[in-house]
Amino acid sequence: MADSTTETVALLREIRDLLLPVADAYRDEYERRQAVRAALSTDKRREAWKLADGTRTQREIAKALKMDEGGTSKFFKSLRELGAIDGENPKRTTEV
Repeated sequence: MADSTTETVALLREIRDLLLPVADAYRDEYERRQAVRAALSTDKRREAWKLADGTRTQREIAKALKMDEGGTSKFFKSLRELGAIDGENPKRTTEV
């Protein structure tokens, strides 16, 4: 039984070592998406995210959701800094 366990552990370590380069290649994208998910912390922010399809201005989105324009501006600025939205009218560039 000990040999079987030792072989299993060795095999699992080998698999882990093979997967590390793959994980490293996608780590930045994963962390960026996690940061975007964290920014979508309220129902209103999630709704604003859904409306960010490039057809509305930030002001129109804020008005439609009855959000404070200053807070909406900061929210979209943070998403722009993460590279999650683009353009004068917010448009999602990332799916989460």
